[in-house]
Amino acid sequence: MATIYDVAKRAGVSVGTVSNVINNKRTVNPALRSKVKEAMKEIGYVPNATARSLARGYNTSIGVLYPFNPNHVAGTSYLDFVSHLITYAQLFQHQVVLYPSTKPSSNIDDLQAIVRSRQVGSYILFEVEMEDRRVEYLRENGLPFVMVGRTADCSGLAYVDADVAQIVRDGLEHLWEMGCRRIAHLGRSGSIGVDARIRAALADECSRLGLELNPELCCVTDWDTEKRLTVVEHFIQRRRQFDAVFISEAAVRFQFVQEVLRAGLRIPEDFMVLGYMGTSLDEMSHPSITAFDVQADRIVELAVATLLAKDNPSPGQVLVPGKLVVRESTEKRNAYDDRLQT
Repeated sequence: MATIYDVAKRAGVSVGTVSNVINNKRTVNPALRSKVKEAMKEIGYVPNATARSLARGYNTSIGVLYPFNPNHVAGTSYLDFVSHLITYAQLFQHQVVLYPSTKPSSNIDDLQAIVRSRQVGSYILFEVEMEDRRVEYLRENGLPFVMVGRTADCSGLAYVDADVAQIVRDGLEHLWEMGCRRIAHLGRSGSIGVDARIRAALADECSRLGLELNPELCCVTDWDTEKRLTVVEHFIQRRRQFDAVFISEAAVRFQFVQEVLRAGLRIPEDFMVLGYMGTSLDEMSHPSITAFDVQADRIVELAVATLLAKDNPSPGQVLVPGKLVVRESTEKRNAYDDRLQT
């Protein structure tokens, strides 16, 4: 599904220029307008009629619901999504209202207060749980929403999500090619859909590839200071029992790598590290960490387009593939040693 970002790239212009063409702004010169329209035609991009109406003020604001666990450190991932969301909505002069909450999704008191305030007319849900009370409440009250993530049963629900199964499959195949045969996992506790799907996909793909996934080396935990040190020590003591560890959260990966290095171990020489959703922390880490570009910008644009496609009789359900970005944490050992010596 082509997006406004694809059009901008194809035409060699900014997304703002594409937005101006879509909304028939007179500030765009005819030659540039023709160039943008030709790019739209070439890649099959069809502007959403409802999205065009946003610039004319026909729709209310979008509420973004994001529950925070104080012991989870997904802030960098959250900011990636939200920054893209605000940018995309502003292209259509539309307001985004952020509703972060320290309460879990199972507590809908905050959501009920937001709905009563009538500040927004539609919602985007993040950190979607397998059984999510927010979803039940919004559906029961006939309020438009789209999930960035998925519940256990998505029948009749609109969502845009990363293709977790594909990401885990490609990641494990990469580790297999690097010679890894024994896999460990460090994930989050709780019932967030993406975490449950990562665990299931790891089990399925390890079985398919003939990789060992030792239950004693599959840890799900909150990441407060005390537990962090305990978890890192658990892996350090068992470092000869696994070849690579898959770590879901970027900030956890970053801290994990630093603690491991502080203990005198080396990555990737002692074991490799692979991440799920990559952020700038993976690039800044030393060694840098292999992770996936989950295309947060595309997920957000599709989520907004899905939310606003009210004339569509069936809910939009889209999985966005991730792109593996290989960095130092999964380089072949001899290649990494050679680079250190140069």
